[in-house]
Amino acid sequence: MHAIISGAGVAGLALAGRLALDGWSVEIIERAPAPRASGYLIDFFGPGFDAAERLGLLPALRARAESFDELRSVDAAGRVRAKLPISLVAEAMAGRYLTIMRPGIIEALMDALPESVRIRWGTQLETVHDDGTSVHMLLSDGDRVRADLLIGADGVGSRVRQLVWGPHGGFVRPVGGLLALAWIGDDAALHADLDGRVAMQLEQDRQLVVAPLGETGVTGFAVLRGIAPEGAREAIGELGVLGRRALRGIRDPYIDDVAQTVVDPWVRGRVALLGDACAAVSLLAGQGASLAIAGAERLAEELAFAKHASELRAGLAAYEREWRPIIEREQARGRRAQATFAPHTRLELESQRAMWRAATLPGVARLVAKAAGGVSKAH
Repeated sequence: MHAIISGAGVAGLALAGRLALDGWSVEIIERAPAPRASGYLIDFFGPGFDAAERLGLLPALRARAESFDELRSVDAAGRVRAKLPISLVAEAMAGRYLTIMRPGIIEALMDALPESVRIRWGTQLETVHDDGTSVHMLLSDGDRVRADLLIGADGVGSRVRQLVWGPHGGFVRPVGGLLALAWIGDDAALHADLDGRVAMQLEQDRQLVVAPLGETGVTGFAVLRGIAPEGAREAIGELGVLGRRALRGIRDPYIDDVAQTVVDPWVRGRVALLGDACAAVSLLAGQGASLAIAGAERLAEELAFAKHASELRAGLAAYEREWRPIIEREQARGRRAQATFAPHTRLELESQRAMWRAATLPGVARLVAKAAGGVSKAH
């Protein structure tokens, strides 16, 4: 059986690797010319952690993980208001947790790909036609290809979804008017001042997180409500000391609306969607990469023994039937998390600040660690 996967992101690479090991012929089409070098600092835990362990990816992920001593909540003047040892977060997750940059996950997945998997960089789909027995595609480089199965693992703006399901407007749903901005920069002075610790500032309709990276690097992300992309830098600068210092290291930020994808169904004939193309839970849910790997494993397991059209259809149906309830639960949790990432009212803001102040009390820190669920998902 031959599969073409659109998208060389976390979901697409994870699926390609597993299908190839199961004996499938796999080809990946990716419109970017190379793997994206930017991305979020990710808390990796939950179902994706378990799936990565089964897939043999954990050693490679651990080797690329970041290590921080403490999460510090600061105010606009840069004063520390609360501290949370990162060791307590790992303890709350029973050790099944790590913090890693998205490019690190991509690198680990790329390294694990069997040599038989071909990636066509700088290429995208132009047309898709499912004749019932195979899927025929025209690529942007002029090639015409066919496959037994086409998987759209190409993100919130999925090209496959657009060609087979229709325009994006009906499937992409913004969450709370929030904008997310992430970056990786070099700032030796700020790196030294952070000294192995993560700084987090929470304000009304705003959150900023900055962390040291490597020898002199700094990574950060901001969640902003009601701000257009062109106003993001100014909004970060207005946060105070941490915001102004963070601005120095922002060069080529990755900016995106905080959104979820809601698609029904996920499968049409021999075409199926995976990951953010159909099941984006948003930054607020905090498990996008984890769910991408776990969802890829689930789909691969359902397709492992498909040799005929009837088995293929049954496998795709089982994937959606089993995985959709999990995604819908996480999406609902993500929508509820708006107040923790960017509290809209003064009451919501003071409630979150009170939680962090309580983390300094004996015995309470472990409860806060469990509620926070990590570094990059700090609230």
